[in-house]
Amino acid sequence: MSTNKIQLRTVDEVMNDYTPVYRPIYPLFVNAKAQKHSSDAGQHNFKRLSAVGDIRTKVITPKDTEIRQVSVMEGKKTFKKYFEAIQFVQSSLQAIESVEQITMQVLDENQIRQDELFLLGEGSSASTMLNNGLFWSDDPFYSLQNSYEIPLATQLKSFHTKVMETASLADQIAGQKVMLFYGNVKPLLRSLHVNSDASVRQTLIDALGAGWSIAEIPDSALTGVNGWIAANLDQTKMHYTEFPHLMDQGVDGKNMEVWANYLLGSTMLEVLAQYGVVRQPTTLGV
Repeated sequence: MSTNKIQLRTVDEVMNDYTPVYRPIYPLFVNAKAQKHSSDAGQHNFKRLSAVGDIRTKVITPKDTEIRQVSVMEGKKTFKKYFEAIQFVQSSLQAIESVEQITMQVLDENQIRQDELFLLGEGSSASTMLNNGLFWSDDPFYSLQNSYEIPLATQLKSFHTKVMETASLADQIAGQKVMLFYGNVKPLLRSLHVNSDASVRQTLIDALGAGWSIAEIPDSALTGVNGWIAANLDQTKMHYTEFPHLMDQGVDGKNMEVWANYLLGSTMLEVLAQYGVVRQPTTLGV
């Protein structure tokens, strides 16, 4: 009788060898301010205090008997926690190498899915999403600009000018910032200026200055829309539970099966200051 047993690598070994094919956007916002919540379904409510009215200091003279008091407005924010899980099962009689191949494919697809949740919050508008995201949000500090048509006759110049207008709004508050481009403006970013070898991307980087970086949102995570988003990484806070990973795997000898479980969870992007996120939708003139 054969005594051969199927040997699977540990979850940590598999995850350590995983190199994403898809480059996700959400890790840009996983910083010191990011908050991991318990991995149970439900919702987390938290309070947010904002100063209102005139909060500048008052000049105090010898005749003053009262110091100005700062008023606050209390608002509630809710992070809805939910999870998406996938299980893969195959016969233990099949080639065991295919299990890890499937794992890599599932993890890549889940990275795209995680970006979708982070951007859209499982919604199709700012009023239908479950959690505030980077693209759909009703956070009071989120700034959505009116759509702008980039004229065909002055396309690259107008594109550059409008991006810098967005940056000027975002630069009203301090912090490390990223300008994220999506949709049909990405080819403009990769273009060269007319009668010049200078790239549009490089001239924008130079014009934006220190503290700024540029990134592109993959089409697989955000489709049918165009424009850019200025996000302050120090004035936003990501709330999350689980990022895409191989949760567990094993061998079921009784049923002669090899199995693997995968998990990811919802996220929410909280904007901590006015103009912490500025989104500029666009269309291209014809």
